[in-house]
Amino acid sequence: MATQKINMRQEQAYETRKKLLESARKLFAENGYAGTQVRTINRSIDMADGLIYHYFPGGKKELLQVLIQENFQQIITEVKSRNEQIGNLPIAEVLEQIYRNADEVFTEYLDVFKIFFRENEVRELIEVDQLMMFIDGRRKWFPEFLRERANAGEIRVMDYESAAVTLSAIMMNHFLVKITGLGAGCLSDQEHRFKLIDYQVKLWKP
Repeated sequence: MATQKINMRQEQAYETRKKLLESARKLFAENGYAGTQVRTINRSIDMADGLIYHYFPGGKKELLQVLIQENFQQIITEVKSRNEQIGNLPIAEVLEQIYRNADEVFTEYLDVFKIFFRENEVRELIEVDQLMMFIDGRRKWFPEFLRERANAGEIRVMDYESAAVTLSAIMMNHFLVKITGLGAGCLSDQEHRFKLIDYQVKLWKP
Protein backbone atom coordinates (compact mmCIF):
# COMPACT_ATOMS: atom_id res chain seq x y z
CA MET A 1 0.00 0.00 0.00
CA ALA A 2 2.81 2.39 0.91
CA THR A 3 4.53 1.63 -2.40
CA GLN A 4 1.30 2.41 -4.27
CA LYS A 5 1.05 5.79 -2.56
CA ILE A 6 4.67 6.59 -3.45
CA ASN A 7 4.06 5.60 -7.08
CA MET A 8 0.90 7.74 -7.18
CA ARG A 9 2.77 10.75 -5.78
CA GLN A 10 5.56 10.25 -8.30
CA GLU A 11 3.05 10.01 -11.14
CA GLN A 12 1.24 13.14 -9.94
CA ALA A 13 4.55 15.00 -9.66
CA TYR A 14 5.49 13.90 -13.18
CA GLU A 15 2.13 15.09 -14.58
CA THR A 16 2.39 18.44 -12.79
CA ARG A 17 5.93 18.97 -14.09
CA LYS A 18 4.75 18.07 -17.61
CA LYS A 19 1.84 20.54 -17.37
CA LEU A 20 4.19 23.31 -16.20
CA LEU A 21 6.50 22.72 -19.16
CA GLU A 22 3.62 22.61 -21.64
CA SER A 23 2.07 25.77 -20.22
CA ALA A 24 5.42 27.60 -20.20
CA ARG A 25 6.10 26.52 -23.78
CA LYS A 26 2.79 28.02 -24.96
CA LEU A 27 3.07 31.20 -22.90
CA PHE A 28 6.73 31.89 -23.76
CA ALA A 29 5.90 31.47 -27.46
CA GLU A 30 2.85 33.78 -27.24
CA ASN A 31 4.09 36.47 -24.84
CA GLY A 32 7.85 36.10 -24.81
CA TYR A 33 10.03 35.00 -21.89
CA ALA A 34 10.21 38.45 -20.30
CA GLY A 35 6.49 39.02 -20.83
CA THR A 36 5.47 35.85 -19.00
CA GLN A 37 5.19 35.95 -15.22
CA VAL A 38 5.66 32.90 -13.02
CA ARG A 39 2.23 33.60 -11.54
CA THR A 40 0.68 33.36 -15.01
CA ILE A 41 2.27 29.95 -15.58
CA ASN A 42 1.03 28.71 -12.21
CA ARG A 43 -2.51 29.93 -12.71
CA SER A 44 -2.75 28.56 -16.25
CA ILE A 45 -2.79 25.07 -14.71
CA ASP A 46 -4.59 26.08 -11.49
CA MET A 47 -1.51 25.66 -9.34
CA ALA A 48 -0.79 27.64 -6.20
CA ASP A 49 1.69 30.52 -6.52
CA GLY A 50 5.17 29.50 -5.48
CA LEU A 51 4.71 25.77 -6.00
CA ILE A 52 6.62 26.00 -9.28
CA TYR A 53 9.84 26.28 -7.25
CA HIS A 54 9.26 22.78 -5.90
CA TYR A 55 9.66 21.42 -9.43
CA PHE A 56 12.06 24.06 -10.78
CA PRO A 57 14.08 25.58 -7.89
CA GLY A 58 15.71 28.03 -10.31
CA GLY A 59 12.31 29.46 -11.19
CA LYS A 60 11.43 30.73 -14.63
CA LYS A 61 15.01 30.56 -15.95
CA GLU A 62 15.38 26.90 -15.02
CA LEU A 63 11.96 26.20 -16.51
CA LEU A 64 13.08 27.74 -19.81
CA GLN A 65 16.35 25.81 -19.72
CA VAL A 66 14.69 22.45 -19.13
CA LEU A 67 12.01 23.24 -21.72
CA ILE A 68 14.55 24.04 -24.44
CA GLN A 69 16.98 21.24 -23.64
CA GLU A 70 14.36 18.49 -23.42
CA ASN A 71 12.50 19.60 -26.54
CA PHE A 72 15.62 19.98 -28.66
CA GLN A 73 16.74 16.51 -27.65
CA GLN A 74 13.34 15.22 -28.75
CA ILE A 75 13.61 17.14 -32.04
CA ILE A 76 17.07 15.73 -32.77
CA THR A 77 15.92 12.17 -32.01
CA GLU A 78 12.79 12.54 -34.12
CA VAL A 79 14.57 14.03 -37.15
CA LYS A 80 17.16 11.26 -37.12
CA SER A 81 14.50 8.58 -36.81
CA ARG A 82 12.35 9.98 -39.62
CA ASN A 83 15.23 10.39 -42.07
CA GLU A 84 16.45 6.86 -41.43
CA GLN A 85 13.14 5.63 -42.87
CA ILE A 86 13.72 7.21 -46.29
CA GLY A 87 15.59 4.15 -47.56
CA ASN A 88 15.81 3.57 -51.29
CA LEU A 89 12.91 5.70 -52.51
CA PRO A 90 13.30 7.44 -55.91
CA ILE A 91 14.99 10.78 -55.44
CA ALA A 92 11.86 12.86 -56.12
CA GLU A 93 10.04 10.93 -53.40
CA VAL A 94 13.04 11.40 -51.08
CA LEU A 95 12.83 15.19 -51.48
CA GLU A 96 9.09 15.12 -50.78
CA GLN A 97 9.63 12.93 -47.70
CA ILE A 98 12.43 15.17 -46.41
CA TYR A 99 10.05 18.12 -46.65
CA ARG A 100 7.21 16.22 -44.97
CA ASN A 101 9.48 15.03 -42.16
CA ALA A 102 10.79 18.53 -41.54
CA ASP A 103 7.35 20.13 -41.76
CA GLU A 104 5.77 17.66 -39.35
CA VAL A 105 8.53 18.14 -36.78
CA PHE A 106 8.49 21.92 -37.28
CA THR A 107 4.72 22.07 -36.84
CA GLU A 108 4.79 19.85 -33.75
CA TYR A 109 7.49 21.99 -32.11
CA LEU A 110 6.51 25.38 -33.58
CA ASP A 111 6.28 27.01 -30.14
CA VAL A 112 9.80 25.81 -29.30
CA PHE A 113 11.24 27.21 -32.54
CA LYS A 114 9.52 30.55 -31.88
CA ILE A 115 11.11 30.69 -28.43
CA PHE A 116 14.50 29.68 -29.83
CA PHE A 117 14.54 32.39 -32.51
CA ARG A 118 13.05 35.17 -30.39
CA GLU A 119 14.78 34.78 -27.03
CA ASN A 120 18.45 35.72 -26.68
CA GLU A 121 18.63 33.88 -23.34
CA VAL A 122 18.06 30.55 -25.09
CA ARG A 123 21.52 30.55 -26.73
CA GLU A 124 23.04 30.42 -23.25
CA LEU A 125 20.81 27.59 -22.04
CA ILE A 126 21.30 24.91 -24.68
CA GLU A 127 24.27 22.65 -25.24
CA VAL A 128 25.57 24.51 -28.28
CA ASP A 129 28.25 21.95 -29.14
CA GLN A 130 25.70 19.15 -29.32
CA LEU A 131 23.33 21.25 -31.44
CA MET A 132 26.10 22.30 -33.83
CA MET A 133 27.24 18.67 -34.19
CA PHE A 134 23.69 17.73 -35.15
CA ILE A 135 23.36 20.60 -37.65
CA ASP A 136 26.77 19.80 -39.13
CA GLY A 137 25.79 16.15 -39.43
CA ARG A 138 22.59 16.99 -41.30
CA ARG A 139 24.54 19.40 -43.54
CA LYS A 140 26.96 16.62 -44.50
CA TRP A 141 24.28 13.96 -44.85
CA PHE A 142 22.54 15.30 -47.95
CA PRO A 143 25.66 15.85 -50.13
CA GLU A 144 26.72 12.30 -49.27
CA PHE A 145 23.25 11.03 -50.13
CA LEU A 146 23.45 12.77 -53.53
CA ARG A 147 26.89 11.30 -54.13
CA GLU A 148 25.54 7.80 -53.48
CA ARG A 149 22.66 8.37 -55.91
CA ALA A 150 25.12 9.64 -58.53
CA ASN A 151 27.28 6.54 -58.07
CA ALA A 152 24.15 4.45 -58.62
CA GLY A 153 23.46 6.35 -61.87
CA GLU A 154 20.20 7.94 -60.74
CA ILE A 155 21.58 11.49 -61.03
CA ARG A 156 24.65 13.03 -62.64
CA VAL A 157 27.96 13.84 -61.00
CA MET A 158 27.83 17.45 -59.81
CA ASP A 159 28.73 19.83 -57.01
CA TYR A 160 26.84 18.01 -54.26
CA GLU A 161 27.55 20.60 -51.56
CA SER A 162 26.14 23.45 -53.65
CA ALA A 163 23.06 21.38 -54.53
CA ALA A 164 22.51 20.73 -50.81
CA VAL A 165 22.89 24.43 -49.95
CA THR A 166 20.30 25.33 -52.59
CA LEU A 167 17.79 22.87 -51.12
CA SER A 168 18.53 24.05 -47.58
CA ALA A 169 17.96 27.69 -48.58
CA ILE A 170 14.54 26.88 -50.05
CA MET A 171 13.57 24.94 -46.92
CA MET A 172 14.88 27.66 -44.59
CA ASN A 173 12.95 30.36 -46.44
CA HIS A 174 9.79 28.27 -46.16
CA PHE A 175 10.10 27.74 -42.41
CA LEU A 176 11.18 31.32 -41.62
CA VAL A 177 8.06 32.61 -43.37
CA LYS A 178 5.95 30.25 -41.28
CA ILE A 179 7.64 31.08 -37.98
CA THR A 180 7.27 34.84 -38.49
CA GLY A 181 3.60 34.44 -39.40
CA LEU A 182 4.05 36.15 -42.78
CA GLY A 183 2.38 33.37 -44.73
CA ALA A 184 2.12 29.65 -45.31
CA GLY A 185 5.58 29.23 -46.82
CA CYS A 186 6.59 28.56 -50.42
CA LEU A 187 6.37 24.76 -50.03
CA SER A 188 2.96 24.57 -48.39
CA ASP A 189 1.05 24.27 -51.67
CA GLN A 190 1.48 20.65 -52.78
CA GLU A 191 1.15 21.34 -56.52
CA HIS A 192 3.73 24.12 -56.36
CA ARG A 193 6.03 21.94 -54.23
CA PHE A 194 5.81 19.04 -56.70
CA LYS A 195 6.73 21.42 -59.53
CA LEU A 196 9.78 22.63 -57.62
CA ILE A 197 10.85 19.07 -56.85
CA ASP A 198 10.34 18.01 -60.48
CA TYR A 199 12.34 21.02 -61.69
CA GLN A 200 15.15 20.28 -59.25
CA VAL A 201 15.34 16.58 -60.10
CA LYS A 202 15.42 17.33 -63.85
CA LEU A 203 18.46 19.56 -63.25
CA TRP A 204 20.19 16.65 -61.58
CA LYS A 205 19.34 13.98 -64.13
CA PRO A 206 22.19 12.55 -66.27
